[in-house]
Amino acid sequence: MALTDRLGGKVRSAVRRVRRDGPLDVVLVLFNADGMGGTARSGIEQANALHALGEGHRVRILSVTRSGSSTHYPLADGVEVTYLVDVRGEHPVAVSGTPAAEVARELAARESVIVPRSWDALYNGLTDATLRDALRVMAADVLVTTTPELLAVVAQLAPDDVALVHQEHRASSSRVNDLGALLQFAPRADVVVSLTESMSRWLAGRLGGAAPELQVVPNPLPAHPQARSPLDQRTFVTAGRLAPEKQFEHVVDAFWRIHEQLPGWTLTVWGDGPRSGNLAAQVRKLGLEDRVRLPGSTQDLAAEWARTSVAVLASRGEGYPLVLQEAMSAGVPPVSYDCPSGPREIITHDVDGLLVPPGSKAALAAAMLRTATDHDLRARLGAAALERSREWDGQALARRWVQVFRTAVARRADPLAPRRVLHGMRPGPLGDLPETTGAAGVTPAQARTTALTALTSAAAATGDGWFVVPARGLDAHPLVVVPSSRREAFLTALAAGPVPDWLSVRDPAERGWHERRGTVAAMTDDLARTRTASLFLEPWPMRGGHEGLLGEGAEVGVQFWEESPEGDLLAPALNRYGDRVPAGTPGTTITVEGVEVPTLEVMALPTVDDCRFDVDVVYTWVDGDDEAWLEARDARITALGGTPSDRAGGASRYRSRDELRYSMRSIHLFAPWVRRIHLVTAGQVPSWLDTSHEKVRLVDHRDILPESALPTFSSHAIETRLHCVPELADHFVYVNDDVFLGRPRRPEHFFTPGGQYAAFVAEHRAVGLPGTDDRPYLSAAQNNRRVLAEAFGVALTTTMMHSPHPQRRTTLEEIAARFPAEVDRTTHAPFRSPTDLSLLSSFAQSYGLVTGQAFRATAHHGYVDLGHQQLPVQLRQMLRRDRDFFCIADNLVAAFDEERAGALLHDFLEQYFPIPAPWELPPSGA
Repeated sequence: MALTDRLGGKVRSAVRRVRRDGPLDVVLVLFNADGMGGTARSGIEQANALHALGEGHRVRILSVTRSGSSTHYPLADGVEVTYLVDVRGEHPVAVSGTPAAEVARELAARESVIVPRSWDALYNGLTDATLRDALRVMAADVLVTTTPELLAVVAQLAPDDVALVHQEHRASSSRVNDLGALLQFAPRADVVVSLTESMSRWLAGRLGGAAPELQVVPNPLPAHPQARSPLDQRTFVTAGRLAPEKQFEHVVDAFWRIHEQLPGWTLTVWGDGPRSGNLAAQVRKLGLEDRVRLPGSTQDLAAEWARTSVAVLASRGEGYPLVLQEAMSAGVPPVSYDCPSGPREIITHDVDGLLVPPGSKAALAAAMLRTATDHDLRARLGAAALERSREWDGQALARRWVQVFRTAVARRADPLAPRRVLHGMRPGPLGDLPETTGAAGVTPAQARTTALTALTSAAAATGDGWFVVPARGLDAHPLVVVPSSRREAFLTALAAGPVPDWLSVRDPAERGWHERRGTVAAMTDDLARTRTASLFLEPWPMRGGHEGLLGEGAEVGVQFWEESPEGDLLAPALNRYGDRVPAGTPGTTITVEGVEVPTLEVMALPTVDDCRFDVDVVYTWVDGDDEAWLEARDARITALGGTPSDRAGGASRYRSRDELRYSMRSIHLFAPWVRRIHLVTAGQVPSWLDTSHEKVRLVDHRDILPESALPTFSSHAIETRLHCVPELADHFVYVNDDVFLGRPRRPEHFFTPGGQYAAFVAEHRAVGLPGTDDRPYLSAAQNNRRVLAEAFGVALTTTMMHSPHPQRRTTLEEIAARFPAEVDRTTHAPFRSPTDLSLLSSFAQSYGLVTGQAFRATAHHGYVDLGHQQLPVQLRQMLRRDRDFFCIADNLVAAFDEERAGALLHDFLEQYFPIPAPWELPPSGA
């Protein structure tokens, strides 16, 4: 019989009857019906169950390849299988004999033009040809695809009047190579069916308005009855393909941790695959040859479940694992990592199995030990697991599939029919953002305090035994540790607590799963059904404007640590303090983010990663609109024999747009750890500054410069004497008033714990050779190079970023003593001079690198040119708030007039730094 006859006829009608009731003609498309994988198995089980309904449905399987004499899994009489390409011989051939063997061999050597090699290398020119021939004459009501690649093929080649249903057999979010195929072609299906609700919600989020009808149907259990286990065998069993994603090494490791406490218990790992050799080596290394069995694959895993007491699964990701379904149908309690899809939907924790945080071997071991040593628990979980398995009866699920197929047929007849789309949270860092206004006026530090207060209150409501791990070094956030047995109570308390609506709960991306975010109420309810190891309480991550102020550095984390029978707490992952807290470990109380919290004694101490010294900030500033200062500048020029320039033009270099106010706000918002701010001026005071504030010191040039150098109008001269600022901390950060912190930074971004200071080198800004550029800052850089070359025999090649400049007072004193003539000459130049050193903005950094007092550092730095024609674009880019620092530089040649540029800058600065610092005087009249 010709292939076209077997598939439904050589000639097709233009319009087909819509089957809203009565028997259906269903074709399941598999890549290899003879394979041993889960997709082939579930497809055949589904076909058998549909046929067994006895409703007259015609059920067929279209297999792209044939690799055996028959299907590996039993096929019911009456279910037809059509193969396209026979791959059993030395060369693949078309099953129907068309094309001929020679042509088939040539086609098989070509790459597929329908399925790119980047999706799947098993497709080729021969599979293209045979699929095209088969699908163009396909007479059926529904085609069911089982991989994204097959979805792409059928969507492009099948007749328009055949309904298309796609089945997702894996966790969609963990797809890599073929994710593009799924996202591109899923909108062309009538229905996409996922194995779990979470998978379907993820897909809904990715596809948005392009999503087709989305439904959820799990895999059926095999039709044959499963013998029940008496649970009296001292055996753990895990099974599956021995591949990296199954992480059987985790199961072996977990068993090794507890094997001495479980005399007589063994572990059996059923399966074959590329990790078999690695597993065998691991068993030998751990000395478990007499306790761990690696027998390979089995044709009758059902019989093995009947001889098992505990099933274990440690996969990184799963779709809807049949091994758990089969084990539970034998009344075997499962212990599994809480994969975001699959185990989470199959197992209800502590009801019909145990879930543990994904990737935590310690937690897996603790759960295995608990199940093995508690017979009553094992019996209770096993009985509930058996009852749960009744929901996967093949006949019941087959009836659900019939309704899915009828929905697809109806949608194919009426593409505008209403769709059922699961509305999930949008994947990625933003999630679904509510309208919140309560965060106005909240700084990142205040947000951390609020979040930590809410979390510690919830933890305290569960009893004692919890503690806080303070942020140390460059750690991003403090961490509240709660025993896992109190997880549900903690979530309940958090949901009931007074948490402001501008805080959200984030379930972090982990092991291939997407990040989720929601309100405290919604997420605590959802997470109560999981066993994830961590969550975060943080502001909704709005970007730009005022809300974006809390987009980084305001989060506080929570981790749930498992408990051993001895009362030890077992961390879900390695951390700086280790993976175990022994029972009875001494505790204490400390203040973290302004909140008094319990912690462990060792955690209360600073670490070798912490800066333990005071850090100050020094600004230099002049009011360029001050007439007295301008007259003094003109007089100084005249005394030197020069002629003052036009007042407007001469003042442009010193023009103030209130940048200092906002630069100091950036310190308040993003570096609240700064001890004191020293503002060095020519006797001037900003009108908005409260000079009595304890955190601000006003310093006059006369306090640091010799009388012979006054008055000065050179920033280079002022820099040479900043180490003379009274009561200045040894470690300080020099900041120009046109430089701003862009996001929260810690002292360790500027200094090492040993006191070295960061040199932010401008990698691509060369000093240049002498005579190539006479701009003042490059003239000073060439002087820097000459002095360093004479002193150390090194060549300075690059300048520094126009960023905050960490410094040490003692280093500057050392430089002044070592190079007195060069420094004094710069000090006494009242205006920038060809002989200047740029001491704090370049020379001291390079000197520190040579002498070991500084370290080469990197930063994401931004630069805004007020004279640039793209000024509005540059300012909008800064509002992404992804820069560590940024500079707003003036320019004598401008694309915008002064009023327009000033307005753009003011609006930007108010958006970026909307919260006044405590040293700002209230506006007049307020």
